[in-house]
Amino acid sequence: MPDKRLSSRDVVAEIHDGDTLVIGGWGGSRRPMALIREIARSGLKDLTLVSFAGIDADLLIGAGKVKKLVSPMMSFEGAPGTVGNYRRARQNGILQLMELSEQLCRLGLRAAAERLPFYPTRCGLGTDLLNVNPGMETFQSPYTGETLVAMPSLRGNVALIHVNAADPSGYGQILGEPFFDALAAKAADRVFLSCERVVSLADLKADPHTVHIDRLWVHGVLEAPYGAHPGDCYPDYDWDGQHLSEYSKASADEGAFGDYLKKYVHNVPDQAAYARLVGMAA
Repeated sequence: MPDKRLSSRDVVAEIHDGDTLVIGGWGGSRRPMALIREIARSGLKDLTLVSFAGIDADLLIGAGKVKKLVSPMMSFEGAPGTVGNYRRARQNGILQLMELSEQLCRLGLRAAAERLPFYPTRCGLGTDLLNVNPGMETFQSPYTGETLVAMPSLRGNVALIHVNAADPSGYGQILGEPFFDALAAKAADRVFLSCERVVSLADLKADPHTVHIDRLWVHGVLEAPYGAHPGDCYPDYDWDGQHLSEYSKASADEGAFGDYLKKYVHNVPDQAAYARLVGMAA
C-alpha cells in the first residue's frame, strides 16, 4: 500500500485561494489545529469553511483567511472560551454566513458524499432558515406533492480531519465520538488526515471498529502529536483550559489577537515547536 505521509506545508500547498474546506471535529474537540495554524501562517485567503465550528474557524477568521462560513453553530461546545473573532467579523459585516441547523449541515455533507446536487428533507420548513438562506430552494415531491427543502450539496475542495491514529496508507482511527468525519472524508475532492501518531495497519486491525476513515478517500497523512491543542482529543488529552482562556481574551480584541498570532502561529515554525511552547512536549 502507498505511503501517504507528508508535512503540514505539503498539505497547505494543496489548498488554493477561494477553496472550500470541510473541517472535521466538533466545537473544541478533535480539530485539526496543527493544519489550521499552518493555514494561518500561509498566504491563503478568501476561504469558505464548512464546519461544526469552534476554535478552528475563529482562529482562521481572526487571521484574515475566511470569506464565508457554512455552519450550524459557533461554539467551543463545553470547553471554556468565546469566539471573539467571529463575533467581531459578523458585527462588522465582513464575513458571509450560511447558517444551518445541524441536520441540514449533515444532509449537505451527505449529498456531497453521495455525489448528489442536493438532499431532500422536511428539515427547515416553517423556520427562518429558509429566510436567512434565500438561495435554498423548496420543491414539490413528484410522488406525494408535498413541499420539501432541497438542501444543497456542501462539496469541499479539501477536507482536513484529525484522528487519534492513522497508518501510512490513510486508514484513520477515532477513539472517541466520530462526529460526522466519515461523511466529511467523502464530501471533498482531497482529504488530509492529521493524527496523534502513525501506527502500523496491524495495530489498527486490532480494534477495527474504531477505524472510521477509509484510506480510499485519503490523499495525505500528517503525524502531529497534540495536533488538536488547545482543544481535546479524547482519550489522549483534554482541552487546555488555561490556554483557551488566554485565547478568548486575545480574540476579544483585534490588536491582542495579533499578538496571539505572532506568539503561537507566526513565530512557531511547526507543530513540534508549538507543542514545546505550550508545554505539551519536552
